[in-house]
Amino acid sequence: MATITLKRAVEFDGKTFSSIDIDEPTVGGIEAYEKAKAEGATELGATVAMLAVDTGWPEGALRKVRASDLATISGAMAPFLAGPANGAIGA
Repeated sequence: MATITLKRAVEFDGKTFSSIDIDEPTVGGIEAYEKAKAEGATELGATVAMLAVDTGWPEGALRKVRASDLATISGAMAPFLAGPANGAIGA
């Protein structure tokens, strides 16, 4: 698991989110991703749905994360999303 400290904390619904724990996606997270894609979500929208399930962050808070922090989060997720060889999402 990787804990990422955000460069800029996110304020949402009266709470401050300053770090996020990224780990291998759960089945529930993958299911949320696939459901979002099936409903026409973009890749980013589907990823937000998966992160909401797997991190416990509200989707609204995730949508306020800055692009530079999203790049760091994506880098931490990359080993789990590599492709069909490991059965990861998007395979």
